[in-house]
Amino acid sequence: MHQTLFGLREGALTLTYNLYLLARSVERRIITPTVIGVRVLVPRNDTILLVRHRGGAYPWSLPGGAVNRYEPPAETALRELIEEAGCPAEVRYLHGMFHSYAEGMQNSTAIFVCAPLGAIHPPVGDLEIVDARFFFITDLPTTLEPGSRRRIEEFTRGQRGLYGPW
Repeated sequence: MHQTLFGLREGALTLTYNLYLLARSVERRIITPTVIGVRVLVPRNDTILLVRHRGGAYPWSLPGGAVNRYEPPAETALRELIEEAGCPAEVRYLHGMFHSYAEGMQNSTAIFVCAPLGAIHPPVGDLEIVDARFFFITDLPTTLEPGSRRRIEEFTRGQRGLYGPW
């Protein structure tokens, strides 16, 4: 693809995603003040899988997203891994449950530890996710979302069955 067209596409996607984040924030405050979600820890040797979103102060995070109606959270974890990182995996165990009361809503998030079953295939031209890759646990990005950083630290200490604030 020509560099100019590529740049225009990426700019348009980034603008659209940031407008989506603004609209989602308004929607969460008014319509759905309670959300159940998942995040996924995918370790491979001394690395951990992270995804980079198009916007925000902390664009790098653990893969994850909202649980759909009637969808078991473990299935959500596997679906989100495929959608955000193109990573087939199997659930190993529940790391913990965490809550947040930010953005005018109550958010409960289940953290699953999954084993990768193949290579990752980051999305191309995706509205939400720009990149997905494994990082050495000792060399995580400085723009890693703080809650994701805490979950990785807990995981490296061998902690399980946790409950607390995000």
